[in-house]
Amino acid sequence: MAQLKIDIPTKEQIEKRAYELYLARGCEPGMDVEDWLAAERELTAQTNVAQAAVRRTRQTKGRRLTPSRAVLA
Repeated sequence: MAQLKIDIPTKEQIEKRAYELYLARGCEPGMDVEDWLAAERELTAQTNVAQAAVRRTRQTKGRRLTPSRAVLA
């Protein structure tokens, strides 16, 4: 089976999300590291969810889903 390419958030994506968090907090200074880390966590979590969905799709591709599998999928 082919390996999944692991997409980690880019610096630009993290910067953009951190800036969005900064704006959402009312542009309060002094929280740049916290905003960066929160943005990194959010984007990484989104990537993990997307990769899990791809894995589930690949695992069930070509299989006929029974009712019990359909509920779990």
